[in-house]
This record gives sequence, C-alpha cells and structure tokens, in this order.
Amino acid sequence: MNSNKYIVLIAALLAPACAPDEPSTQPAEKSLLDAPVGGSGIQYRMTSTIAPGVESYGCRLFQVPPEGLVIRGQDVAFGPGGHHVLLYRTPYRQVPSHDEEGVAVDALTEHDCSEGATARWKVDAVLGGSESFGSVGLLHRLPDGVGLVVEPNVVLVMSTHYLNTTSAPLEVDARINVYTMPPEDLRIEAGLLYMDNQALRVAPNSEATARMRCPVPDDVHVVSLQSHMHARGASFEATLLPPAGAATSIYSTTSWQEPPVRELDPPLLLPRGSTLEIRCDFRSGESRPITWGLSSNDEMCQLIGPYFPKNPHFERCEDESGAPAATWVGHGKADGTETAACLKQAVSTEEGEGYAYNDCVLGACPAIAAEVSALVRCQKASRAGACANTCQGESPGDCASCLAGACAAEEQAMCGANCP
Repeated sequence: MNSNKYIVLIAALLAPACAPDEPSTQPAEKSLLDAPVGGSGIQYRMTSTIAPGVESYGCRLFQVPPEGLVIRGQDVAFGPGGHHVLLYRTPYRQVPSHDEEGVAVDALTEHDCSEGATARWKVDAVLGGSESFGSVGLLHRLPDGVGLVVEPNVVLVMSTHYLNTTSAPLEVDARINVYTMPPEDLRIEAGLLYMDNQALRVAPNSEATARMRCPVPDDVHVVSLQSHMHARGASFEATLLPPAGAATSIYSTTSWQEPPVRELDPPLLLPRGSTLEIRCDFRSGESRPITWGLSSNDEMCQLIGPYFPKNPHFERCEDESGAPAATWVGHGKADGTETAACLKQAVSTEEGEGYAYNDCVLGACPAIAAEVSALVRCQKASRAGACANTCQGESPGDCASCLAGACAAEEQAMCGANCP
C-alpha cells in the first residue's frame, strides 16, 4: 500500500462509525452479559463462590477456534467485589496439563492463581478485560476495519481477582464477550501496547517514583489507555514527548484499584520519533521493601492499550533495528561514576538484579538516564548471553567481572556522565 493510500485509509478509519452491530456498553448493575449471537463472537466466562473474608485469584484456560479470531471489540461484566477480569494470550497451541511449575492442573476449569496468572502460565500479551467495576474494557471498541488478530488454536488465560469483604459467601460471575469480524473485512491489524516498568523499588515506610521511556519507531494511533498498579500506587501518569514541542500528558489517575479506561475518539496519534513515558508514584507504610512482582505483595507500573497499525518494535520497547530501547529515569543525585560502582557492587551480591540493583538505577540523577540505561540494557543482555553460565552459577563475584568485561564501553561512557 503506497503512503497516500495509507493516509486516506487512516483518515477514513478515524471518522465516526455507527455500525448497527457495534459492541454495546453494558451497565455495571447488569449482572448478566448475553453471549454474542449469530456467529458475531465468543463469550468467555468464569463462575465461583468466594468464602467470607477471602481474597480470590482465579484462572481458566480457553482455546480459540482452529480458524483463529479477528477481534473488533469487547464487553466485560463482573460483580461487586471484583478488582479485575483480564484476558491474556499465551504461546501455547494446546491446553497444558501442567503449569509452569510442573504442577498438574485441569486448566479448562477454574483454578487458583494466587501468585498471579502470569506466574502460573506463560503469557505474551493482554487481550482485554477490565480493571474497573462498571467501566468499559481495555479493548471495548476498535475503528471500523481495524482488528486484533489471534492465531489459530492459541490458548487464552482468563484471570479474575475478587475480595469478599462480607460475612456471607459471594457468588461471582465474570464474563468477557469477544466480538469478531470476518478476516476479509480486516483492513489494518491492531496491536496491544504493554509497557511494563520492572525497575521499581519502594523502601520501607517511604515514597518512591519509577519512570520508564520507550521510543515510538513509527506512527501509531492509540485507541484507549489504562494503567495498572498495586495497593501502594499513589498516582500514575503517561506523557507523550514529541520530536519537537512540549510534552503532553495523555493519561493520569490517582486510583490503583479502579483505574479508568481513557477511550480516545478519534484515536490519538503517537508520531514517529516521539517518546512515551510512564511514571508511577508509590507510597508504602509497610516495614519491608517492595519491588516489582506478580502478586499483590509486590508492585507494578504498567500502561496497557490497543493501537494500530501493529508494530512489534513499539510493543516490545525496541528501536527500529529491533534492539531493546527502554530508558529508566532515576530520581536521585548519584553521578555516572557513583552509579557504575553501585551497579558493580549490586551484581556482586546475592540480591543480583533485585533490591540493590534497582536502588542503583533509581538513585541516579535524571540527567544521566541515557547512559545508565545503556549499561543496564547491556548487562541484562549479557546475563542472558555471554555471561549466562557465570551469572547463574554460585560465584556472583565472577558474574560482576564478566559483566564488566562484556559492557566495558557502556561502563566507560557512564563514568563520564555528570549530573548538573
């Protein structure tokens, strides 16, 4: 497709659409969500009984039809006490008989996921759902002709999180309607943004900030946005940093438990060459340190949303060459030399890339974020490659030496980075 035709098609897709079979918005008070009819979609459903005073994390696996799916929208319904109902895509093409820990499970029925769905099962994308009771879902509506493609036989994970604060058993019924279109009606494939900042650390009884940036390697249009944090999340903000001009806030909330979905009509253009930043502010009254993790005992800082056209580099926070390109912005006062020494010490301890390592990254001054991030990316890649055997052994000091040799250029550049 030439560039002029592409621009015309994008303009047509951004125009208001009033298709009679467009997914409807079901009010939160309506406990039932009727399944799609006439071959227009599929309903995924989980039901269970939550005992009084119990916090429940449940999962159930489903397999999409052999012909696959082209998703054009969703409706979501779940009852009081629900924190979220999410749908994930996995790399499985058959329903597993054992989870990732090797535990046998009847995955086609509801089962416990207390450590988080992504801890028990491999997932590679969020396919929708909702984290807000009474709100539209993450993938509520896509423009006419835009669809999210799910390959044949892919296994999905539906995940629920409920807290029964009452003195009686709670009957819960969570449903996700996935509305589809014929493959021949698809004109532009959509993707799912999933920014996940794992470089976060909240010291005991304190406040902390986590900031991460990702490049936009080509023009994309974002349809909706929603954040994800856990109970220490005090505020969230996503900012667009254009190639030229002032930064613009595109999403913000102070609610970790009921983060709103911001529907963008028309979809928001993120131009090529811009940068997307997410910032999470945390406040903890706990006597233990908090870091990134999948359970409610840990924390997260994520931005999720459908966009088009699909761009794998954008989704993976990569540059145009496919190289990792995340930038972590510290909020401390340490210069490059101090931060390099801190990182070297951190990887020489049993904590590795845990508390101590994240403290080094977050303790750097904001002005040297590029240099710090280049070294962090190199060390992460080296841990998975050249230094893998050493760093997974029982001599963490040797790991530090290997990383220092593999990332000497990045470390030298960081040592020359000064704070204002």
